[in-house]
Amino acid sequence: MKLYGHPWSVNTRKSLVTAAEKGHELPLALVMLPTGEHHQPAYREIHPFAKVPALDDDGFVLYEARAIDAYLDRVLAGPALVPARARDAARMEQWIGVADAYFAPSAQPLIVELLFRRYLGGDQNQAAIAAGRSGIEAVLEVLDGALGSAPYLAGDTFSLADIYWLPYVDYLRQIGEGAPIERRANVAAWATRVIARPAWQAVARSGPQPYEANMTADVIAKRYR
Repeated sequence: MKLYGHPWSVNTRKSLVTAAEKGHELPLALVMLPTGEHHQPAYREIHPFAKVPALDDDGFVLYEARAIDAYLDRVLAGPALVPARARDAARMEQWIGVADAYFAPSAQPLIVELLFRRYLGGDQNQAAIAAGRSGIEAVLEVLDGALGSAPYLAGDTFSLADIYWLPYVDYLRQIGEGAPIERRANVAAWATRVIARPAWQAVARSGPQPYEANMTADVIAKRYR
């Protein structure tokens, strides 16, 4: 089993930490996004939409992080990341959907423009930055209310929903956009709690970070290959 992706990709990180939470280290086949490797024909045979991650489990190829993470939870031994209770499982799905539909469309442009633009090239899109900053506020307000009655997004136990939000909130904190998180006590406490988990620390702090100086594409490739 191996995962095609890039260690800085939010979706790649979701799958890596899912495996880590199950007690497994998922081998990473590096796809160099900064150099456009994901658009090459060889990779498009694996992922026809030229995104990361993609999973190869002994010839069974699967793409889209949400599908990959659900699959990993089912096939890997270790603690369950989908709650057993129907209502908690439904709540997990709700918060994954909220991340996809309402939070990521605002958080992702902030991360791209303020963190990854130096690798992608071009000028920062100031309109996208302003819209992103505005857009995350209302979602975080709803999230703060929900976390007032439970320690995790699906209830009392850590789940795939928490994993789905983790890369966004961690990056926002790292790039100086964490104020909307810190202003909301429940979200701030949850973020601190989940970021501190050993599995996340192993995935997100195990190599060079995009906010470090001199992390050129060549350096990234040499460090990860």
